[in-house]
Amino acid sequence: MTTSSLPFLDNRDCLKLKVENRTRNIFVTQSEDTRHREEKDVNHIPVVTETASRVLEAGVNTLRKTLVLKKQAELDEVDKLLALKRQEFKSCVEALAQRKSELEIKQQQTKERAMKFEKFVAENEVKRCRALKKYEAAQEQNILKQRAIEDLTEQLKQLQARQQVLKDRMTKYKIYEDYLMKTLDYLPSTYLDNGSESLVMPIIRRHETLSITNRELLQRLGRLEEEVEEGQRQLQTMTQEHSIKKLIANKELSELQSELETLKEKNKQAEVNLLMEQGLSREKVEEVGRLLMAVNNLAEQCYIPGYGPLENMNVLTMMGMVKMEAGSLVSRREDISSLFPEQTPGAKHKDLSSQFSSVRKVRGDGNCFYRAFCFAHMESVLHNARALQRFKDKITESGKVLSSAGFDENSFKHHLITVVNVLEQCQGDEQEDTLLRLFNEQTTSDSVVQYLRLLTSAHLQNHADFFRNFVEAPNLQAYCCQEVETMAMECDHVDILALSEALDICIHVVSMEGNEQELAHHIIPEGAEPSLHLLYQTSHYNILYPRPYH
Repeated sequence: MTTSSLPFLDNRDCLKLKVENRTRNIFVTQSEDTRHREEKDVNHIPVVTETASRVLEAGVNTLRKTLVLKKQAELDEVDKLLALKRQEFKSCVEALAQRKSELEIKQQQTKERAMKFEKFVAENEVKRCRALKKYEAAQEQNILKQRAIEDLTEQLKQLQARQQVLKDRMTKYKIYEDYLMKTLDYLPSTYLDNGSESLVMPIIRRHETLSITNRELLQRLGRLEEEVEEGQRQLQTMTQEHSIKKLIANKELSELQSELETLKEKNKQAEVNLLMEQGLSREKVEEVGRLLMAVNNLAEQCYIPGYGPLENMNVLTMMGMVKMEAGSLVSRREDISSLFPEQTPGAKHKDLSSQFSSVRKVRGDGNCFYRAFCFAHMESVLHNARALQRFKDKITESGKVLSSAGFDENSFKHHLITVVNVLEQCQGDEQEDTLLRLFNEQTTSDSVVQYLRLLTSAHLQNHADFFRNFVEAPNLQAYCCQEVETMAMECDHVDILALSEALDICIHVVSMEGNEQELAHHIIPEGAEPSLHLLYQTSHYNILYPRPYH
């Protein structure tokens, strides 16, 4: 294949493009006068051929019209826009009204649906409550049935056990059945035809008779046992009544003995007066009269109800009363001979001296028993810490006895605190002097006595069925209020028994009243070991101390 080459152009000048200068056309709005420079190859073509003044005048008019037209066009445009906006607003209002109506419809539908839903919820709640109650009832029924099943199961087990026991018993007694059946085989064929003449019938009737007799004897034995128990209770009641009557009789006897001794003393005084009238000098008679008058005056000023009526007292009794009134509430221990008159002691005094070594005198102000009782018992347990604590616990718990009898706590609380304080001080040092000092403080000692009186009254009222038969007042409550709770009232035998039972303390009362030759001993309650010994003489109580046994 051959290639041909392009022709080579050597003359480059002939290929140059030659462009001629052409004139440019320019539209001008200025006049030639106002142009400052001339440009070549430029053809100025005037747009406005009129003069400047004419052009300016015509331009102003044209500008105003143009502006008016422009404003008119703008106004038309605004009117169109306003119409469009009005149309759009109207459409929006219509759409809004339609949406509002739709919204109201939907709201009404929502309310209806809400009401239906609430009704549905309420019905469901009722159904739920009903279902819960039904479930609870079913649960209770299930529990009851389960318990019944357990009970029946237990009964079934018991019946099965009972059945097994009966089976075992039947098995055990089977030999007797076999024996009887074999016995029947050996009996004659005419045995059952004899009827009442059978040999077994008398034995059966005898057994029935013996069984009936045995039951009657057992019933009779039960009745006899009940009668014996009733008799024992009556015997115990009669024993207590006898004890009370015995105490009352001893009291009456002591009062009669006191009257007898008073009459004897008056007789002696009359004899002395007779002797004085017969042979004594006038001066001695006047001196004795002055002394007797002084003693009587002192006795009137220092009168203590526990010594009895003033007109029945002899001179020695009056002097002893004056001495006691001038002294302390509880004296120190004195020799037993201090109780004896100056004349030769009688058989009772000798007997008392042989059994007791010393005496502690208590003021005869009507509270002598309660004061002597409490002091003597506390003195007996003063060096026994356990016994003293038991007595303190008993006193503390006795407040419940007063409350059960109807006493207001404010009426006895202060006295109870006083008794407990006395016990606590005695527990602190265990000294007889402390106990003696406390019982000789009038306020403390009287507060202790008042509490014991209230406790006695409460015990009497709590056991009114027994004690009401031994008081002479219209009723037991009146007796307690007038004779027991009131300070300075003499203590009766019923009160002694009640206080002894209330505090579980045994008392030994040695009475100088009654038979002139023998002392009367009373253990309250009977058969117990006394922890304190009191001497009863002319309606007054003192504390006795027995001689040690060798």
